[in-house]
Amino acid sequence: MIDPQTILPLLEIPSYCAPSRSPGDGRLAFIHDASGMPQLWIENTTGIRQLTDHAEPVNSFTWHPAGHSILFTADCGGDERWQFHLLDVKTGAIHALTNDPMTVHMWGAFSPDGNRIAYSANHRQKDRLDLCVMDIPTGAVTSVADPSGYQEVLGFAADGASLLVRRTLGAASDQKLELVEIASGRRVPVLDAAHRVKFVAARLLKAGGGLALCDLEGDRIALWRFAADGGSSGCLHQVAGRDLDAFALAPDQQSAVIAVNEDGYSRLAGLDLASGQVSSIEMPVPGVVSGVSVPGGGNAVLCSVSSAGSAPAIWEIPFGGQAAACLHGSPALGEGVAPSIATFDSFDGLKVPYFLYTPRGPRPPEGWPAVFIIHGGPEMQWRPEWRADVQWMLSQGVMVVAPNIRGSTGYGRVFHSLDDHEKRLDSLADLTALRASLTDRHLVDAGRCAVFGRSYGGYMVMAALTENPELWRCGVNFYGIGNFFTHLMATGPWARLIRVAEYGDPDTQADLLRRISPINRIDRVRAPLMMVHADRDPRVPPCESEIIHSLMFGLGKRCDFMRISHEGHGFKRIENIRRVFQALAGFIAKEL
Repeated sequence: MIDPQTILPLLEIPSYCAPSRSPGDGRLAFIHDASGMPQLWIENTTGIRQLTDHAEPVNSFTWHPAGHSILFTADCGGDERWQFHLLDVKTGAIHALTNDPMTVHMWGAFSPDGNRIAYSANHRQKDRLDLCVMDIPTGAVTSVADPSGYQEVLGFAADGASLLVRRTLGAASDQKLELVEIASGRRVPVLDAAHRVKFVAARLLKAGGGLALCDLEGDRIALWRFAADGGSSGCLHQVAGRDLDAFALAPDQQSAVIAVNEDGYSRLAGLDLASGQVSSIEMPVPGVVSGVSVPGGGNAVLCSVSSAGSAPAIWEIPFGGQAAACLHGSPALGEGVAPSIATFDSFDGLKVPYFLYTPRGPRPPEGWPAVFIIHGGPEMQWRPEWRADVQWMLSQGVMVVAPNIRGSTGYGRVFHSLDDHEKRLDSLADLTALRASLTDRHLVDAGRCAVFGRSYGGYMVMAALTENPELWRCGVNFYGIGNFFTHLMATGPWARLIRVAEYGDPDTQADLLRRISPINRIDRVRAPLMMVHADRDPRVPPCESEIIHSLMFGLGKRCDFMRISHEGHGFKRIENIRRVFQALAGFIAKEL
């Protein structure tokens, strides 16, 4: 018997994320959710204390170069119209640097002297992001260059005269890296190419030039070096058949730490920038790293690590093989189930990877009841990170199957492009082939298969229930797309260009969008459906779920719909997390 109440303790496990030490005295600040939603916390001599008690969740933060204050970002109810707040760490006083709730402010960087900040904002045109520089003492804002689509500030040059900017031309994998002069707005291309390039991260060096993670040559993300004039360049480090996820420079900028994506797991390594020599850094637990930095004397890596069996925790990993220390959080829960990784041959022979989470105990003769979880994005990847809902399902004897269907990132540019436009439903065929592979081997009970996804994964749920209705016992759709026409009409205008490039243009590809929109086949749904959507979602507007619910009700089909107030594309407040996932547990218990 599946017990929905047992999910609650798992939801209460806290997370410790985004660790960062201050310049100078090295105080550790981080984002922590013990108060009921993510807020800023700081280490002190007696432990940790909460720095902010903001009305909204804290999204990100950056130390001022002098170390006396912190700039943090927050929106209103998850609408992603970020505002900037400057917090005096000593007094706790907070000064709002921006106060325009209808404008998106995309955080960029402090100037080297700390007197200015650079960012992008859509205050003039809602479908464009200006480059902006604010003088902090006066609050005066200067637009650096004319709006040019979706652009983000990655940093200031050492002399404070130029900005490093990433500009997305359409698809998220089609980007330009540029140096933009603040005074003139002149743009100098960096690592320029005639073909599409994806820039994951980039950083300017004090001595001139900089480093970038990109797929400039080949199928994989590698670390490249570029000159100060944007001209000469060269590949510093690449790993065959792997993407690099992140890098962090040591304080002297003579070496760096890189994070390698190995089938979803993170592997850390040190890299000497002059010689190219690589040194291994042992992960404290198998999982996924984020917020990687090399603070202070450059003797250790600071990062957050999340694993299948442990919520995000802050780790300090010394160089040279010394034991890593868990500074905040639980190193492991002790009872979490880790997944195995396998591949299957899809309908066209493509090998597709998936994670298989198997409950403890003997397998039932007919196979395990199973929940197939499809990740969002689609430009994302399922990785072995902490998921309270997954561990709850496993504790109740439910297998979890999490494929990285074609279109996922982490497996190269070609694999990522295999679901574009007319090939959209090929990714659904991957899911169908995986289900057949597992049921044919009696690993999964063919009569007890559920499909669950969030965002784009929610779209995949609706596609599965409408294209192959006979295969699924039930479905769970969290804030997924039902109709690409209404989605592209109502999504946040600042990112519409990216979504049109991914899914299709309503003006020129109407037939395609009509074919892949599940709303047009909603009468084919047989299985009970659960849907959850928040009222301030700026990415997938709540109308996507509302119209599905209305049609399902009108057709006399089972559809449980929860509308969550004052949340966006996901859930940050613990009271909403409890409500949503306890309902999910109840639905799974009843229908599966």
